[in-house]
Amino acid sequence: MTLYLNGKVVTVDGGFSIAEAFAVTDGRFTAVGSNDEIRELGGPVVDLGGRTVVPGFIDAHSHTVHVAVESLGEPNLTGLTSIAAIVERIGEVAAGTEPGAWISTTPLGTPTYYFDVPDGLVERRWPTRADLDVVAPVNPVHIPTPPFWPHPAILNSAALRELGITRDTPDQPGLRIERDAGGQPTGVVHGMLFYNARIPLVRQLLMSLPTKTPEARQEAIATALRANLANGLTTVYEGHGNTAFAPDLQGLHDAGQLPGRVVGTYDVPVGKPLDLAKWMTTVADAAGAGTGDDRLRIHGLTVSLETPLHFGGALMSEPYLDQHDVLGNGASVLTVEQLADVARLAVQHDVRLNVLVTGDGACEIAADALEIVHRETPLTGRSWVLQHVHHVTKEQIARFAALGLVAQVCAGVDFARGEPVYVKRLPGDQWEHVTPVRWWIDAGVPIALGSDGAHAPLVDLWASLTRKDGRSGRSLLTPAKTMTRPEAIRGWTADAAVVLGVGDRVGSIEAGKLADFVVLDRDILTCPVDEIRDAAVLTTVVGGEVVSS
Repeated sequence: MTLYLNGKVVTVDGGFSIAEAFAVTDGRFTAVGSNDEIRELGGPVVDLGGRTVVPGFIDAHSHTVHVAVESLGEPNLTGLTSIAAIVERIGEVAAGTEPGAWISTTPLGTPTYYFDVPDGLVERRWPTRADLDVVAPVNPVHIPTPPFWPHPAILNSAALRELGITRDTPDQPGLRIERDAGGQPTGVVHGMLFYNARIPLVRQLLMSLPTKTPEARQEAIATALRANLANGLTTVYEGHGNTAFAPDLQGLHDAGQLPGRVVGTYDVPVGKPLDLAKWMTTVADAAGAGTGDDRLRIHGLTVSLETPLHFGGALMSEPYLDQHDVLGNGASVLTVEQLADVARLAVQHDVRLNVLVTGDGACEIAADALEIVHRETPLTGRSWVLQHVHHVTKEQIARFAALGLVAQVCAGVDFARGEPVYVKRLPGDQWEHVTPVRWWIDAGVPIALGSDGAHAPLVDLWASLTRKDGRSGRSLLTPAKTMTRPEAIRGWTADAAVVLGVGDRVGSIEAGKLADFVVLDRDILTCPVDEIRDAAVLTTVVGGEVVSS
């Protein structure tokens, strides 16, 4: 038994109580209380020196795996500030690459927000095929779109030829090809990313790109998870878009090299010509409470209805401006009846269903479909999950609450996209209730906060409280977006654990739970709110073991 004394221990238990000390035995909290109470238990002592201790943070929409695999692009163009430097870096790789082999780089700009391109480039424009052709005339080159912001992909002439993109190739919904004065493609193509994999050209590109070895992917994922631990992030939810990487996570786990804790789901392959009922039998390991252990657990399925609004794909009740300032609307890949069929299969197979929806139009489809199934077989008590729900209405929240659903929301979206997306593109005052955390909390729905991009949790926690735009610094905070510090901390700990389905094991500092906790350099309950983003994680502990300090 190890005793931790003289701290401000923010337990995040049911009463959000504050303790002075706690004890850890065999990787679990065994007692929480005053210094005198814990000291009496006997054992080695760790003096917390008055520091604040919180439960290990839980990112309920992490995308750590995506960020990790994205980092394997070669060459790495992160942070380069000129097209000349970009071209030079690509030329160095092309010189050692077999003719005809694809070169796929990392995205342009600086993760995780990519605010600094193209205006941050000396030339203040995107590279074009003409720039890349000089150093890579015989190798298809692909500079990808970052997964969290709608920058274009850049292709050289060889890549355009491989994909069959010519002056006669038409634009498509979700796909826009920039052209020069003569009508020829410049190599700047919008929409060439995994969200649009149903578009044949996008699917062709994704199938053409070089794959990385499992060893390389696993090393990158482990590195990213270790970075999470340094930021106090002890558990992540890989709740969509990660089916392809499940073997990599399992490989790390089997080798005893999986840092932190991961809960994952499988993606329902909607929009593909297959027998969904038969497919459901192939993912039986996701049924019930899932399979795995407290280090890696596969639990449930995720069905995604549309793409985010900043990519122009969210289905809204009113048209909005897309990323090209064209008035339009997104679309759902499933109708009410089709989603109800998926939900019935989930009930039949006793599998926890995540429904990823963004626009209020898609939320309406989800509410209608789930209510149909609920009338047949009650959904209350199943704790099915809604993901994203950026543009949900108050009335829809009441309907979801009546079904016993829980919600994963991203309250940092204003920092990432506030003014250029929500204020500029949405009609009227709709920006005032983007990710309306207050409405969810007042409806009694547990909400898990997530970064949607593997951000540092303290930065995202600060962003959820201030709702400042990351470019202008202006606050977009409104009554619908307001939450208290304890509520925000719950969203990153105890309530996040509930949404992940692991609330009985992690998320708070209580006797019997796994000893995941973080020691901070300041009190995030009382310090000036703008200091929260600068708070330092001094120590991260997972299962009683110090994993970062």
